[in-house]
Amino acid sequence: MKNKIITFGEIMLRLATPDHQRFTQTVAYEASFGGGEANVAVSLANYGLDTEFVTRLPDNDLGRAVVMELRRHNVGTNGIIYGGERLGIYFLEKGSVSRPGKVIYDRAHSAISEVQPGMIDWDRVFSEAGWFHWTGITPAISKGAADVCLEAVKAARERNIMVSCDMNFRKNLWKWGRKAEEVMPDMVEHCDIILGNEEDAEKVFNIQPDRGDVSAGDVDSSGYESVCTRLKDRFPQAKKIIITLRGSVNADHKYPSYELHLF
Repeated sequence: MKNKIITFGEIMLRLATPDHQRFTQTVAYEASFGGGEANVAVSLANYGLDTEFVTRLPDNDLGRAVVMELRRHNVGTNGIIYGGERLGIYFLEKGSVSRPGKVIYDRAHSAISEVQPGMIDWDRVFSEAGWFHWTGITPAISKGAADVCLEAVKAARERNIMVSCDMNFRKNLWKWGRKAEEVMPDMVEHCDIILGNEEDAEKVFNIQPDRGDVSAGDVDSSGYESVCTRLKDRFPQAKKIIITLRGSVNADHKYPSYELHLF
């Protein structure tokens, strides 16, 4: 039985300020690695599931450190390819009480942003796969990353592999010439499971809830049933639509998140 879970995307070096310090205060950073799709693979591996993370890394010590970190969490790395000049970096200023967190990206010309169709052997990657997961972050990185993500989604669909997508809209990343609403539909139409938060459906597909105003902090869960229904109407092949909702008191305290499902 093929049951390996494959995720695909960018993993970056994360440099975070310690003790809630500001960028202008700190003289040191806490280093780790992270990325939405890699985090999913690590989380699933912690539950004992067979996972593999696919990306493109620079062939240097930082790239090798990423692989060692993934393996430490029992995430497979055989689908990783090497090339390019650098690993993407993001700097994190941790929020505190009423001060929100802040992120500065330094990911231009990263190894994954210069990936091209044909570089990754999807036949080999999917040989034992039963599930493929991607997020809207990957096609936002560059045209090459978007093309390879579409290549992967189609390859998974041809093999009857379950495909899930976290829409995960990031406005600051879509800078390579096309908008999310122009690129994402061709990929999402191949997905069995579509996941997003209260803003993703509006930002990517212009689907708004019947009630509530997210920009004003008014999130009415009942209004998002219509979002699920309209996403299902647009993507009828989807077996499940999930909208996650979460409130925030301040940078240190969040309301418990909950989900709306449509089968």
